Amino acid sequence: MLYVHGSPRNHLRDYVFPEDIYNERKMSEIGTQFDRVSFTGLTGVPGVFVEHGPGRWDFFGPEDCVGGFQIAGHRVICNVGAVGYPRDGDWRACYVLFDGEVIWFRRVEYDIETTIRRIDAIPMLANHFGDGLREGRVCVGSKRLNHPAAADPR
Repeated sequence: MLYVHGSPRNHLRDYVFPEDIYNERKMSEIGTQFDRVSFTGLTGVPGVFVEHGPGRWDFFGPEDCVGGFQIAGHRVICNVGAVGYPRDGDWRACYVLFDGEVIWFRRVEYDIETTIRRIDAIPMLANHFGDGLREGRVCVGSKRLNHPAAADPR
C-alpha cells in the first residue's frame, strides 16, 4: 500500500485528475509505481481510479461508491479528497475510511464562513483561497489588489 500527497510517480507534486483516465501513457506510468492500492490527495477531487489493463483506468466519484468500494481483485488509486480545499463542487470536507477491503467516502460539514474570514485576514493570500470554499471549487482570477496590507513589503 502506498500513501502519497501527489501521485505514485511524484509523491509531492503530481496531480491525478479524473480526466487523466484518457491519458493512457500517464496512467501506465503511474500504474507501475505501486502494487495494489495507492492513496493520494492534492487535487481535492475525491474518487477511485480502477485499472482494467495497462494504462486503462476508470474513475468513480464518491457518489458512485455510496455503499463503499470493494477493492478485491482490482488495482486502485484512491484520491481521498480534501479536508481544507475541496475542488469537486461539494464544500464539505472529504476523507475516506479503509478496512483493507472496502473504501468508504465520508463528508463532514464545517464552519466555512469562519475559515473564509481567517483566510481573508491574511494579506499574503489571494482571496480565491477562501472564495472557492463555499462552492467546493477553485476560484481563479481573484486577487487581493486593493487590500492595504498587500502593498506592504514587510
